[in-house]
Amino acid sequence: MDKPTEQRVIEILETDPDFYVPIKKLWLMLQGEGLALDLELDEFRAQLEADDRFEIEDFDDSLPGEPEEVAEIEQELEALGFFGGPRVKLASREMTAEDIMAGLLRSLQRMNEALRGAWETRPEGDWETEGELLDALAIGQEMEEEIRQIIEERRWENEAPDNGEGSG
Repeated sequence: MDKPTEQRVIEILETDPDFYVPIKKLWLMLQGEGLALDLELDEFRAQLEADDRFEIEDFDDSLPGEPEEVAEIEQELEALGFFGGPRVKLASREMTAEDIMAGLLRSLQRMNEALRGAWETRPEGDWETEGELLDALAIGQEMEEEIRQIIEERRWENEAPDNGEGSG
């Protein structure tokens, strides 16, 4: 990996709100910026794995079904910004509980957006699908609200009292 690509990878991983960035998403971002054009995805991953500055996590997020159907669904998910496969994190970037909760909230928001999109494109008159989508929407919105409440409670608890005034 050349220096400009390496520097850009570090910059992205230092600032991306998600600590673990899908390698394919990162590779596509770089290619969109004219970097890593000489690297295939597998080569890019191998170079990241060989560098101690990066941590790779493999998530088994494979979808069930026939390979052709799975490939089509994965393509649709990627178009919506959902990437599967291994993810990379900058080893020096420490995660806090607040970071994890904020990441969870972002994931739930994206999931709920996708569910709302599925609702808008649902097949008319398919009551079973409508029921399942409504259930998923309700659960997703409830989870998002619960995480928001937890974040607010933690923010409230972590606010430091003003100890320096009023004592005298």
